[in-house]
Amino acid sequence: MKSLFAILFAASLTNSETISVNTPVDKEINTKKVITSVNPQKDTQATNILNAVTNTTKSRKTITLDFTFTVKNGEMKEVQKGNLKIKNNKYLYTIFGTTKISDGNSIAEVVTEDKEVSISSANFNDPDEFSPQEMFTIYEKGYKYRHMGQKTENGVVLDLIDLYPDADNTQPYRSITLFVNVKTNEIKKIELFHKTSAKVFSVSVDKAVYDAEIEDSTFKCECERWPENKGWDCDDQRNSK
Repeated sequence: MKSLFAILFAASLTNSETISVNTPVDKEINTKKVITSVNPQKDTQATNILNAVTNTTKSRKTITLDFTFTVKNGEMKEVQKGNLKIKNNKYLYTIFGTTKISDGNSIAEVVTEDKEVSISSANFNDPDEFSPQEMFTIYEKGYKYRHMGQKTENGVVLDLIDLYPDADNTQPYRSITLFVNVKTNEIKKIELFHKTSAKVFSVSVDKAVYDAEIEDSTFKCECERWPENKGWDCDDQRNSK
């Protein structure tokens, strides 16, 4: 899951506009105009934009996102809603009916429908594990990138940046497109094109709240949070051999 989620969240940390606590979100998505300027070379403009996105995101004390994840494969289309909360090295995200929670030391995987929880020790050196810190710099290694021009959606001008995996990059994507708000240096959307199929993955942030207070208890990974007398089956694997 990490190969998908780390890239998706890295590229989708912010919406087209910065939204403060309790501010409603305008969900306009229609494209009005495409500006066709294209630079075919890896360029400093793309580097500067990506660095600005990273710096903006790192300045947030907390991040809460509601997002839409879409998979297209020919005429097939699947849409899922998700949510992500981040505070330092702690995170909680929910998608596909599963919630993953980390307090920075442990990870709890929660399947609410089945009332099942498994808790394990976190290992952020594991290539299959999601790391919030990696989200900020995912593009720095294993990718070439270039600025592909601009487009306008609902009056918001967006920079388009294409990322291409290096030859030794094992990610299953032939290219990734980022849509960056020119005014705010924040990413509105990401599209990922599968390497060996017609699948296109995309994620758009529907709502973003920054620097709101998030209690540490939100990220608690202990079985007492899911009590047996409430019908939960919690498997704590941290002390198992």
